[in-house]
Amino acid sequence: MKKAIVQFSTINALMAGLFDGVFSVGEAKKYGDFGLGCSHALAGEVIVDHDFLEADGDKAVKVMGDNEVLPFVQVTTFQPDKVVDITDVCKSNLYAHLAHYLPLDNVFVAVRISGQFDELKIRRPFAQHKPYPSVVKVFEQQVVDTVEKVTGTLIGFWTPEFFKELSVAGFHLHFIDTTRKLGGHVIDFSASNAELAYECKQSVQIALPESEEYLRKNLKMDDLNKVIKQVEN
Repeated sequence: MKKAIVQFSTINALMAGLFDGVFSVGEAKKYGDFGLGCSHALAGEVIVDHDFLEADGDKAVKVMGDNEVLPFVQVTTFQPDKVVDITDVCKSNLYAHLAHYLPLDNVFVAVRISGQFDELKIRRPFAQHKPYPSVVKVFEQQVVDTVEKVTGTLIGFWTPEFFKELSVAGFHLHFIDTTRKLGGHVIDFSASNAELAYECKQSVQIALPESEEYLRKNLKMDDLNKVIKQVEN
């Protein structure tokens, strides 16, 4: 189906501690070249920008091989419905910028923002080892960088609030700079001038893990939304 996001696993499975990679990069590539995710054992943030790029806590950004595995990833093709120039954009007002062009509360939207960012705050985790700590503990030890005047691209998705146990509600964005040496999960950003491109997505296809660990895992989390907000921000 056209205009579909293909998602491997769910955000609550990741938040519940299922960090093992079970989906290959090669398999995910079949469904698109735009998106985001994380790598095996939460070793790094994955930016899907034609290549699958991994940005981790203590190494340079690298291109992932087809045999490497992922616990969670969202991919799609990206053919923008609209490309516009915007001014004075930041994470807190991105909703208003996008809502100017389309009603987005009830649909998924693939989003790309390109330009020079006045300030950018990104994070990258370190690889974990079994028995895995909680996801909150993992990101208490992450590398957080705040950089200024950096040129690159934000890639990600808008997810409606009522899909919050499927994916990250609101904007979920990853960054890659033009040199492909700096990347990570976006905590905050601001840009005086940027290019906004978006594509409305009417379909989400879910591939669930087939591992024994997934099948037996209790995925009910009473504090799921709190945990996601802690981890994402």
